[in-house]
Amino acid sequence: MKRLRSPLLTRILLILGAALLLGAVVLFALTQILPPMRARRADELAQTLRTLMPKVADGVPDQRSDPTMSAVEVDGVNFCGILEIPAYGRTLPVRADWASSQTAQYPCRYTGSIYGSGLVIGGSDNEGQLDFMKQISNGDTLFFTDMTGLRCRYTVTSILRTDDVSTEHLTDGDADLTLFARNSYGLDYTLVRCQYRSAG
Repeated sequence: MKRLRSPLLTRILLILGAALLLGAVVLFALTQILPPMRARRADELAQTLRTLMPKVADGVPDQRSDPTMSAVEVDGVNFCGILEIPAYGRTLPVRADWASSQTAQYPCRYTGSIYGSGLVIGGSDNEGQLDFMKQISNGDTLFFTDMTGLRCRYTVTSILRTDDVSTEHLTDGDADLTLFARNSYGLDYTLVRCQYRSAG
C-alpha cells in the first residue's frame, strides 16, 4: 500500500524550493548589478578627487623622514590618491587606510607610502576594480597621483599568484608599488610588483 505524502510536508518542500529559487535569482541579480554600480561610483569618486587636488604634475617622490601621505575626506571616507592603469581603462580612488570590508568598492592603502617606503594597495578583482590584474603584463604602466597633485609613473616588474599576503611578504623586496587582490572563486591572490619610472 502506497503511503501518501502529507500535505504539510508537501507545503514545506514547496516553500523551501521557492525560497532557494528566489535566493538564486537575487544572488544572480546582485552579481550582475552591483559590480557596474560600484565601478561607476569609483569613477565618480576619482573625478571628485581630481577636482580637490592642486594642479597635477609628473614628478619624483622624495625621501622623507615622515612618509605620511596627505588624505582628503569625501563622504566620510579618507582618500590618499588615484590609481590609473591607462591600458585597461581604470581610474580608481584609493582609500587612505585599510578596510577589508571596503575593498569591493575601491582599493585601499594597506601599508607604506610613495615617500620612501613601498606603497602597498589591496583590493578586489571585481569588475571595474582591480580586475585588470587578470590580464596585466610585465612592462605595463601604472600611475599613482597623491592628493598634493604629484603624479608618479610605475612599471610592472613581476606578477605572481600566492596564498601568502602577510605584511612581511607584501613588503618583501624593493618594489616601489605593490598591488594585491584575491582571485575570484579562489583562495589565492594575484600580487603585482612595480618600480618607479621617471617620466620621459
